[in-house]
Amino acid sequence: MKFGMWGAPLVALVSAVGVAKGAENTLQFAEDTAVSRELAGTAPTQVCRSNSRWIRVGFDSLVLKGNDKLRLSGTQGGVIELKAGDKWEGRSFYTRALRGSCVTITPTFANPGSRYALSGYQAGTVSLASTESLVTAAGDICSATNPNNCKATSDLVLGINPVVALTLGDNAYNNGTLDDYLLRYEPNWGRFKAITQPVPGNHEYTVANAPGYFDYYNGVGNQTGPAGDRSKGYYSFDVGDWHFIALNSRSGNTVAAAQLTWLDADLRANTKPCTAAYWHHAFISRGNYTGYATMKPFMDRLYASRADLALVAHDHNYQRWSPMDGNQNPQSDGVREIVVGTGGGPMYPVNGTSPLLERKQSSTYGILKLTLTASDYRADFVPIAGKTFTDTVAGTCNRATQVVPDFLLQASPSIAVNRGSTGGKIITFGSYGDFNAPIQISIIGLPTGVTATWSVNPVTPPADGDGTSRVALRVSSSQATAGTYPLVVQGESNGVVRQVGFNLIVR
Repeated sequence: MKFGMWGAPLVALVSAVGVAKGAENTLQFAEDTAVSRELAGTAPTQVCRSNSRWIRVGFDSLVLKGNDKLRLSGTQGGVIELKAGDKWEGRSFYTRALRGSCVTITPTFANPGSRYALSGYQAGTVSLASTESLVTAAGDICSATNPNNCKATSDLVLGINPVVALTLGDNAYNNGTLDDYLLRYEPNWGRFKAITQPVPGNHEYTVANAPGYFDYYNGVGNQTGPAGDRSKGYYSFDVGDWHFIALNSRSGNTVAAAQLTWLDADLRANTKPCTAAYWHHAFISRGNYTGYATMKPFMDRLYASRADLALVAHDHNYQRWSPMDGNQNPQSDGVREIVVGTGGGPMYPVNGTSPLLERKQSSTYGILKLTLTASDYRADFVPIAGKTFTDTVAGTCNRATQVVPDFLLQASPSIAVNRGSTGGKIITFGSYGDFNAPIQISIIGLPTGVTATWSVNPVTPPADGDGTSRVALRVSSSQATAGTYPLVVQGESNGVVRQVGFNLIVR
């Protein structure tokens, strides 16, 4: 084994690795067949392991200034180019895997402030295409009504023995208190608490700030732990070459700006080819609920970043949806939502229909089993003992072969302008996947007597950053009529069109 001209002793194998120094420390779970080694914050120019088919490199820290960049290449294929930008600072992470027994690290540094330090690596002797990880998921789990269902679904998780078990919220009824968790959840799903990566649901927030949820997973009174910072409840981690994002939909209300800012940064720093997000409230549903439009900001960002899966619950049933964008339009490279509210709580019927709804059922408890590789997934609904309903869907990751550049328009919901006055509104143009091209702006739906003038047009956002333009809306005192007018801002770049709407209120 070699690390360029540098050597280090071997350390014990670990299933998940991370570095506590990073302000954003992305925990990396290895595949069962992989080996993990530490590199102790060094900066070698080559990382090797004999007989390996692939290597995944971990960064303790990375700072790239000016136009500096860092290139990683595998001896049997694959290149990662990490470019300058503040998205790396204060972050520890693992890259996607590169093929071969060595990864060569080539810095192109002109700025003395640029530097890197490696935390470790993971390697495998089985090809990437055949290297699998198992992850399970379910929500709406341990109810007082029928505790046997909670026990039955937990038995499924134990039988599958996944690398990670996800909970999708409403984990312990009725109020998600610590007593609820200890009484109903702990004897069942608590049997694999050590591998659980949870998110809360609205029942956890029946008590303000969900103290029972955080006390159970993080430890009583602990600010941070497996459930994330208790003031946030969102975090991310990696399983093999999959990036998982645990989001907090709280009670289904408007998502706080701080969480969206964090999500933007997390997605932009993600080097993995495959991405799954999970939270409690379904974005689209046809059961007891029709979905939560308040989750659209999650879906918009996930689609712009070409994420693959959104795992949700809240509707106590199973629904598998075809890939879509944040406007619920079908997209071949969209995000597939799967509702898995079948963990044990009382069932809700699925009565509604939609062209996007591929499969549904509300009579069988069970869990979702994900079989993941570096380029694809298979999702199986596994029923509890004695039941026969099953479902299977497979897909190829949207970024399996390359990162897809895209952009997203964002605006506040409305602006009020008096007749005879001018109001200004900021439109944000977010870049994902290193998008960095001019965006031509237009506005649709202006009523008589209202004109629009842009401060910047076109707008070119920085790669994986945000650009803005201010639109000045001049409302005539004589020609404009009071009322509410829905307007659409449209951005176009190289044939790609993205839109955002807001209401103009003329007074």
